[in-house]
Amino acid sequence: MEVLAEGEEVGLTRLATDAELPKATAHRLLGQLVALGAVQSRSGRYRLGARAFRLGQAWHPARALRAASARPLRELASANGGLTLSLSVAEAGQTIVVAGLRGEADDVFPLRPGVVLPPGSAAELILAASAPVAEPPGGRTAASWAREVAQAGELGLAFRYGECVSSLSCVSAPVLSASGQVVAAVAATSPDAGQITPLGGSVARVAAMISANLSRRPAAGARPHREWPARPPVPGGPHPALAGPR
Repeated sequence: MEVLAEGEEVGLTRLATDAELPKATAHRLLGQLVALGAVQSRSGRYRLGARAFRLGQAWHPARALRAASARPLRELASANGGLTLSLSVAEAGQTIVVAGLRGEADDVFPLRPGVVLPPGSAAELILAASAPVAEPPGGRTAASWAREVAQAGELGLAFRYGECVSSLSCVSAPVLSASGQVVAAVAATSPDAGQITPLGGSVARVAAMISANLSRRPAAGARPHREWPARPPVPGGPHPALAGPR
């Protein structure tokens, strides 16, 4: 199912190879999934079916997060054309996109719902800063990862400049539940590294707006939980459309 989620339509040979299954086993499993309506088959190629889509849309917390993030993400996108925006959660040791808006970065690495982010992403740093200590992503020592996670926790922001996907840069901020727990990470991704640093304030503001929507508080009254220190000024500051009332 994860292999199918990576593309529109996939052939049997690629599915079997990517899933590391014998071709006959992959064919048998696909036949069962087609019968259940979870997969569609057309001319020897396969894609996720309507039933799998409905189940994915109903997954908690994705449903609540999508509703809470829809307007803030649209406002950020309208203020900054070309950005790819994503909202991700931690699930089974991975960082999974549950909502977002397409942009220029999708031509390099599609960030649609269901996609698993590369290890060590900015969103993973944000989520790791509020979670129990876990194994570092591949290619990083425990000490270096701990330093990065601590920095993300202190700033309330995490930046990546071509480290996860070579031609993409991103900034991420935490989304909080009503109880102050970090439940998701919102991120802005762009092929233009110079666009990312000035966006820190805007992304932090959008994270606060989504947090407010989740807890049914007015967005203007949203404040980071005490576990997240006040964020320092970010060069460029938030766009006026996201700056909130004065």
